[in-house]
Amino acid sequence: MKHHLSLSALLKRSCRWLLAATCISLSVPAWCQLPTAQQVASQMKVGWNLGNTLEAICGENAWGNPNASQALINAVKAAGFNTVRIPCAWDCHTNNGVIDATWIARVKTVVDYCISNNMYVIINIHWDGGWLENNCTPSAQNAVNAKQQNYWTQIANYFKNYNERLLFASANEPAVSDATGMSVLLSYHQTFINAVRATGGNNSSRSLIIQGPSTNIDNTYNLMNTMPTDQISNRLMVEVHYYAPWQFCGLTADASWGTMFYYWGNGYHSTTQTDRNSTWGEESEVERALGLMKTKFVDNGIPVIIGEFGAIKRTNPSDLSLHLASREYFNKYVTSSAKNKGMIPVYWDNGAADFGLFNRSTAATSDEGVINAIMQGAGGASSGYITLANRATGLLMDGMGTTINGSNCSQWSNSGSYNQQWALETTGSYVKLKNRATGLYLDGMGRTSNGSIAGQWTTSSSNNQQWTMESAGGFVKFKNRATGLYLDGLGQTANGADLGQWSTSSSYNQQWTSSATANARTAAPSAFVNNSTIDKQTSQVVIYPNPSSSNFNLVPDNNENITLVEIFDISGKLVESIKPATTKNRLAFGGSLQPNTYIVKVTGSKGITSFKIIKQ
Repeated sequence: MKHHLSLSALLKRSCRWLLAATCISLSVPAWCQLPTAQQVASQMKVGWNLGNTLEAICGENAWGNPNASQALINAVKAAGFNTVRIPCAWDCHTNNGVIDATWIARVKTVVDYCISNNMYVIINIHWDGGWLENNCTPSAQNAVNAKQQNYWTQIANYFKNYNERLLFASANEPAVSDATGMSVLLSYHQTFINAVRATGGNNSSRSLIIQGPSTNIDNTYNLMNTMPTDQISNRLMVEVHYYAPWQFCGLTADASWGTMFYYWGNGYHSTTQTDRNSTWGEESEVERALGLMKTKFVDNGIPVIIGEFGAIKRTNPSDLSLHLASREYFNKYVTSSAKNKGMIPVYWDNGAADFGLFNRSTAATSDEGVINAIMQGAGGASSGYITLANRATGLLMDGMGTTINGSNCSQWSNSGSYNQQWALETTGSYVKLKNRATGLYLDGMGRTSNGSIAGQWTTSSSNNQQWTMESAGGFVKFKNRATGLYLDGLGQTANGADLGQWSTSSSYNQQWTSSATANARTAAPSAFVNNSTIDKQTSQVVIYPNPSSSNFNLVPDNNENITLVEIFDISGKLVESIKPATTKNRLAFGGSLQPNTYIVKVTGSKGITSFKIIKQ
């Protein structure tokens, strides 16, 4: 009898022959290999913790948070995070060593909330009553390894069909401070790796995360000198946490060993409450500590996750606005430093007022300031250039690769070329635009006739290279200081068309969309301010100094109550939102802003006023 192979069988046979020919040396079949840890890490931009939820003992609501929802994870994604760490408890959800089916299904549901958003997800064995975390000792080693083997075999089997977007993490903060404990901890990690790999399928090549001793950076640098073995190379990551200095990040009462810090970072120290200024652990410590992880692991091909970081929001500082600005600066600085060193920062959100970024019940954002600070920090590792697209023509401003002084500036459809990327440089209340490819600056060329062409020239102090940015709804207009004309697309839609200048009009040809090549959150264009109110300092509100290289001060008069301050970049993207704790006092803001021009929208009891500010 002739046997007919099904299509699937034929495909499998063909694949086996192809693999035998091309991948015979691989210990894991290529058809089930997931990307390397380095490849996965390169896609994990910035993360968020679903803290005090699935790791609560013993139930999702046990520590005061409501059930996680799809709406919450959607909000996290919309805020700019693409990675979610889900701390999990397992031990209290077992019966005779078997994980409760309803519980693991609930964990899967929350994982799927993230996967449906194309996010990366980390699940771990968290504190879990301390059965592993508090028992990194030789006397407990056998019993803990048995439990580690059992739990991870069950967890890995349950999730084995997920792709590389799901990562497993061995533990949380294993309490280790010496070489003996480190040796025991390595055995726990080895058991974890072996258990996961033994379940096969995608788990044979899934990226796995192991924790440094106490997830303390110095302990990890000094003690973690050996990595566990793995049957497949380049699939391990290392996790540490960053809460330094603890006096700023977490201490809630003065202690014998130190007092609470309310103000952190250069430019954020109080002049009236000096005893609460950080005296150590500021920017240089961030660079030192994260630099150790870069040198030891990242530079050797082992990705590093900052699995938790953050600083407590306090309510008692005498200068609350300065404290909140300082806290935002801390989160931005740590994020930026981590990204610049090739690491993945994951913010700790416990769902409470002190660390929470989102209302867990409504999914509304509850701390826009910190969210924006983190997103600004996450974008700091990229180029820092922008593209400018014309509203009418749809083309992008393009340097055309021409490096000769006086060459025309043109327009071209979006190509991703450096010729379409521009750096904004502030000079007083004006900006200069430098092309990334040509190195030349956009120049009015002294041409004052409508329809004249904008050119490029090496940097100079000429007013021809200085431009005023004006808001036009959700768009921006550029007015040349020397010619008085506005950049204009001239209605030309062909690639290579010249970029022109024209006297002011309401034409879409003079309206541009600015897009950062860095990671940025986008606000609805309707949130931007009306140009008619820009730069009108009123008797109700004063902002000074302007320009500023550090903080700006907003001072209302005695009859004005400020309820909301919003800061937008030139493209209309909301970069910071502040709800003052008191409505009448001076508000310090803008310390974490990058050098650029911004629009500040102030909402008060007497209406809305907007100002243009320059951060130098």
